[in-house]
Amino acid sequence: MSARVTDWMTTLSRLLVLLVLATNIFGCSLMRSSVAALKSTAEFVPTGTDRRVFAEPGAEDVATVAAKELAEAIATVEREQHGPFAGPVEVYVTRDEESFAAFTGVPKEVRGAVILKIFLSGGLRKEPDRIRRILTHELSHLHLGQRLGMVYGYNATLPSWFQEGLAVVVSGGGGAEKMSEEGAVEAILKGKSIIPEANGSFFFKKFANSYGLTPPMFYRQSGMFVAHLQRLDEARFRSFLLAIKDGHGFGDSFAKSYGMGVDEAWQQFTERFKRRQPSAHL
Repeated sequence: MSARVTDWMTTLSRLLVLLVLATNIFGCSLMRSSVAALKSTAEFVPTGTDRRVFAEPGAEDVATVAAKELAEAIATVEREQHGPFAGPVEVYVTRDEESFAAFTGVPKEVRGAVILKIFLSGGLRKEPDRIRRILTHELSHLHLGQRLGMVYGYNATLPSWFQEGLAVVVSGGGGAEKMSEEGAVEAILKGKSIIPEANGSFFFKKFANSYGLTPPMFYRQSGMFVAHLQRLDEARFRSFLLAIKDGHGFGDSFAKSYGMGVDEAWQQFTERFKRRQPSAHL
């Protein structure tokens, strides 16, 4: 086989992977995500304090903070998700929101994304207190993605509520900062909530808009449910997480670890909110 044919096949394979990846990115078109994922990051420069963080010219301020936080953020994810990263960790910080959108294909209001590698938005300079949380949130995704396969396995195995809920919990609320637990409970009581699936889906993944929710509401409710599962039994949660990391099915691993299905666990979780409601008096 000639080198030219080999190069063509490699390029085609990469394009196919990126096209499929784009179908699983929230809030962006297939074409925009595919084009964005092909952009070169050659102009990004390693940050002095941690050379795993790369700054686009003009992003040095945010990148410097991210570099100072990276080691601790990695340690947090490895501790909470029970194991080391399976591959290298690299973080690319864009100079501003517009550049972030160009490199990821997601809306410029978003502050972090994993598009084969981690990107942080230069827009975080407006919200410096979120840098550590958003960095840790994206590292949570990368950690499981490296274990399961960042493009296919991660999405086919894990439902989005668990992907985002775990990342919210591990990061101390990253992604859910704009929605309080009280607001999330109020929405649940009104029937405006996630409906946790027992399995992932590669082609028909559900996100916030699938339930008529805003992203912060989706993240907050998902995070609260994952935190509930963790508090319910730390040993069972660890067993469940290790099972899915080892490639076992999500729904089966959940049932084996908790002795019930995801739907029953969600019902138990929401019932406690209903019991708190004051009785109506005529």
